Amino acid sequence: MKRGIIYLILNKQNEHKYIGNTTLAMNKEWVQHIDKSKRMSSEPLHKAFREYGIHNFMIRELDECDESEFELKTNQWIEKYKPEYNIITEVIKPIEVKEEKKPRTYKSAPHLIQWNEENRGNGKHFGFKIRGKNLETGLCTDYESARVAAEQVTGKAINNSNIILAARTGRTAYGHKWQIIEEKDHKRAVFGVNKKTEQIEVRYESISAALREFETADKQGILRSLKNPGKYGWRGYWWFYVRN
Repeated sequence: MKRGIIYLILNKQNEHKYIGNTTLAMNKEWVQHIDKSKRMSSEPLHKAFREYGIHNFMIRELDECDESEFELKTNQWIEKYKPEYNIITEVIKPIEVKEEKKPRTYKSAPHLIQWNEENRGNGKHFGFKIRGKNLETGLCTDYESARVAAEQVTGKAINNSNIILAARTGRTAYGHKWQIIEEKDHKRAVFGVNKKTEQIEVRYESISAALREFETADKQGILRSLKNPGKYGWRGYWWFYVRN
């Protein structure tokens, strides 16, 4: 059985906190959080990284335990510290997170669409199929969405956000190891966010349609951007799949 650590990330400006767990070395876990922030992760901690600057945060170890104890002990530390940046489960009363600044508007270009959380998709309607491995039985089950998984495993569809967080970060939730089953259908609609203005300026029904518009047959650039959201650009845009 792997052993790992439970850790605390602290915002030195306002003392807001995040509790996490990992089987990685502390420095590698820290680098992963930084990378997710650069990829425009919508999680509260990663938004705060972008707002306050990574230099205003610190990480330290709280506890060490077997991986099988992660869920129990992490919840105990969450209950103790009530961290503002965690996606809180039902054992903790929700804590208000500082509201993100509204996107800038550009009066000179009223036809452009603002890039916001609604455009990106949200946890309640997460479009990817998801797989859960029961840690006791080893049985794997595929679900049409995180909401379906949450309803069947916990009896409450609203717990889908915790399942999504576990799948994205490689952690466990509700006695399961979660994994997002990536969609490989390149006929899905895509949109491009201007790297300078942060506005959605172009949208196409498929990757092929975007390639035709930019008069190229080489799709490696746009695929690289789609597979690494917010990290690599193509033709002056960050590229994303449209979520249904």
